[in-house]
Amino acid sequence: MLTPHSTIQRAPDLLATEVDGDLVMLSLRTNKYYGMEVTGSRIWALIEQPTTPEGVIAALMAEYAIDRETCERDTMKFLNDLLKEQLLDVQA
Repeated sequence: MLTPHSTIQRAPDLLATEVDGDLVMLSLRTNKYYGMEVTGSRIWALIEQPTTPEGVIAALMAEYAIDRETCERDTMKFLNDLLKEQLLDVQA
């Protein structure tokens, strides 16, 4: 289970490109396509290198006008969705 202090990073077996401001990805692991809009694309950029969900939340709060509770809830949901789709690696 993902916690705010887990070490996370993008899964390495993905191809990604930007199309009209949105991020489009292909998972080589699952052969599925994914699309992300602005906030999802920003989170994707933040997890290029190993980090924690807490680090992602702090960065988003510094960049966007959002309260902590909403940011944490929405970010953790998004990251857990990435994990479920095998787009996120969690390091022990």
